[in-house]
Order: sequence, then C-alpha cells, then structure tokens
Amino acid sequence: MNLGFLNTSKIDQSKFIAVVLLNLGALSWFFIINFYLADIFNILVPPRPPDPSWAVTIGNSLIYGFTIFWSVTVSFIGGKINRRQLLLASTILGIFSTILLAFAEGPLFAAIVASLIGTSLGLGLPASMALVADNTVVENRGRASGILILATFIIAFTCMAICRTLGFDTSFDLSVMVLILVGVRSISLFPLVLGKFDRSLKTVEKKIRLSATAYREFIFYLIPWFIFTIASSLAYSLISAANLAEGVYVGDTLKYVFIAVFGLVAGFMADRYGRKQPIILGLAIFGVGYLLLGFGIGELAVNIYSALSGVTWGLFFVIFLAVPGDLSTPILREKFYALGYILPVTALFALSAIQVENIGDILPPETIAQILGICLFLAMYPVFRAKETLTQGKIRERKMKEYVEKLGKAIQETEKNE
Repeated sequence: MNLGFLNTSKIDQSKFIAVVLLNLGALSWFFIINFYLADIFNILVPPRPPDPSWAVTIGNSLIYGFTIFWSVTVSFIGGKINRRQLLLASTILGIFSTILLAFAEGPLFAAIVASLIGTSLGLGLPASMALVADNTVVENRGRASGILILATFIIAFTCMAICRTLGFDTSFDLSVMVLILVGVRSISLFPLVLGKFDRSLKTVEKKIRLSATAYREFIFYLIPWFIFTIASSLAYSLISAANLAEGVYVGDTLKYVFIAVFGLVAGFMADRYGRKQPIILGLAIFGVGYLLLGFGIGELAVNIYSALSGVTWGLFFVIFLAVPGDLSTPILREKFYALGYILPVTALFALSAIQVENIGDILPPETIAQILGICLFLAMYPVFRAKETLTQGKIRERKMKEYVEKLGKAIQETEKNE
C-alpha cells in the first residue's frame, strides 16, 4: 500500500507501520474473541438450565468492566509510567490470558481469564491509540486511521474465514482457536521487541492548556457514537432472538467485510471533506438499516442491516481514531482516547446484563427498532453543532491541490492529442 502521503507530512513510515502493528494486534484479537465469546464460554462453563447463557453474560461483563476500570486508571497515571513497558506488559498479559483459555475449566477460572483479557485491553489501548495521533498530523490522520482499520479487519476476517473452513460453525475447537488468538495477539510484540519506538515512549512533558471549547466539541462528537453503540447492541439482541442462525452468520461476515472496506473509504473522506460528514452519513445509513428491521426481522432484512451496520462501524471507527487526536494535546491524548471508547464499552457493559427475552417483554422488536431508528437520526443534531476538527483551510487546500492536478493532466492530454 502506498504510504507516500506520510512523507509529504514528514511522518516516519517505519514508526507508523509499527503503530499499525501494535494496534491491529490488540484490536483484531479483541474482535475475534468478541465474535466467538459465546462458543468459548460455553466450553469453559457448560450451559445449564434455567439460564444457559449466564456464563456468557458474566464473561462479557467482566471483560468490559475490567477494560473500563484499567482504561480510566491508566489514562490518569499513564504519563508517569514508561509507556513501552506498559504496552509490553499489556501484550504479554493478553497472550498469557489467551493461553489460559486452553486450561481454564469451571466458573471461577473462566471469570479469572475474562478479567485478565479485560485488563490487557484496558492497560494498553489508551497508550497505543494515542500513538496513532503522536505519529500522524491532522491532515493525514483520517487516512492513517483508515489503513489501521482496514488492516485490523482483514486480519479478523481472515481468521474468521479460517475458522469457518475448519468447521467451527458445527464443532468448535478451543485449542485451535487459542493458537489463532495467540498468533494474532503476538503481532503487537514485533514493534516493541524490535525497538521501532523510542525506548521510553513517554508522553510530552510540556503542558498546554486546553480550552473548555475543545471538551465541549468532543462531547458533541461522542453523543452519536454512544447512541449508535446502544442501538447496534440492541439490534444484535433483537436479531439473536429471532433465531436466524445462518442469517446471523452471513450478516456478521458481511459486516466485517464492509467495516474493512468503508474504514479505508472513511479515512480518505475524513481528510478530504472533514470529520463530520462521515458521521452524518454513517448515522443516516444505520438509521435506514434499523428502520428496515422495524418492518420485519427476516433473513434478508438481517443481511441488509448487517451490511449497512458494517458501513457505519467502518466510518465511526476511523473518525473516533482521528477526532481525539485532533482535539487533544499530547499530554491529554490518553484521556481523550480512553473516553472515546469507554463510553461505548460502558454501553456494552450495561447491555451485556440485559437478557434478550426481557427486551421483548418491554416492547415488540419492530417497535424498538423503529424508535431507535428515529433516535439515530436525531443524534445528528450534536454533530451539526460540533465544529469541524479538520480546518477549512486544509479542506480548501486539498481541493485546490486536486483541482490543479486534474487541470495539469487535462492540459497534458490536450497537448498529446495535438
């Protein structure tokens, strides 16, 4: 892939590649675990009545809960810790907790492993995401984030395809899954062991006072992200309640593919037109998908919804890798990135305790889908209120540059024809 745009901004390509490897090892590992979480915990703690899904619920809650706790803790004390050692500890803990999956049996050991997985994520994500901002500049941060999301979901989708080929849909093999997860998590070790970063990886010591406006703008960007996460989680519960096993699998596969593709597209959109447009587009697309579910949850509707959901996730992932870096100062970046994913993870943490049948007892699934579809469109309001983090000067400069390039090509073609 051409990374020439980094050179124009005097960004070190080797360090950027190291940042990508560091993050994709952690993120793809988490997404694969999240995808197969029910299968994993049903082996560690065999289902039993009256509530066969209780182990999965507790596992989810522990992973999200420990991720939130350690993310908050590290974001406040991260500047006092050797960042390289912190990232190394997070990666090794992730590998160790994955290996333990092969030996853990019973509720107690399953709970310990889930806690370690959440701890690994919480310790490392604020620092590793802050490195994305540290090694990019505002005019190319969208494209850099898009490349990271594309690489992450290529890895995740490839691993899922391997599992599908091995017949995991009919017979789940935990030992093979552990090997795959260990391999994926180990990707993060390469840049740390090979010394692609400065040995200390300390945050910038110079304190720059951040205006209250920056915090307000960040909240405006976070509101639609938070609402979208809740809507997406509830939609997954509604679809699961419909017992469309094959439709759900095909839909999840489509979602991962669309996240990868539209993550890359979102990166170029964000640097070309600004950060707000992809969010507005994503909410509109996801709102359409949700309203479609409101007319009936069938296999076709689920697959279309999942594809549209993937488009929105791809757009949002990229924007919320770029926006915290745009609005924060170097010393506050870990706090901004922690808050950027803690709110959605908190929503997932709360929803993980909600049983599917309880959702159906409140309102019919179609009514819930229609109400939340409308809420998604209303979530666009804070985005309109927010200020664009990519300056208008940068947007006009890029448009002018592209116009000049097109004009130059047109002149060259005219001269050749003459």
